Amino acid sequence: MHQNYTVTIEVAKSPDEVFSHVNDVAQWWPEEFEGESTKLNDEFVFQSGDTHYSKNKVVEFLPNKKVVWLVTESIRKTDNYSWTGTKFIFELTPKGGNTLLNFTYDGFILENESDRLVQICDITIKEMLYNFITYGKGKGVI
Repeated sequence: MHQNYTVTIEVAKSPDEVFSHVNDVAQWWPEEFEGESTKLNDEFVFQSGDTHYSKNKVVEFLPNKKVVWLVTESIRKTDNYSWTGTKFIFELTPKGGNTLLNFTYDGFILENESDRLVQICDITIKEMLYNFITYGKGKGVI
């Protein structure tokens, strides 16, 4: 099933600072990270032990405005589920002295996992990324 889910955070930082933090993925994404994510066509992998694998490519990169990751390979080994073709979209908008960051998951989920998608996106963006941008504290600080 295809689903879009968007979550927005507002942070007291400039778009430049927020963009820099978004692209420092290894510091805030909750899974193991390998590769590069700092320019167009960079490729990187997320992995959780041997149960979850996702290869991604930066397909849009507009400094201080937008970055889009495309999942090019994926597998959750517990049930052979794949979300290949899904996009992770980060869009930044200045708001006074703050920045609004809209994150959109645009892709595939299993029918019974809509609530799980919302929960994972909210924790990853509203807590992990927000704390990294705001306080400079990476993974594990929620």
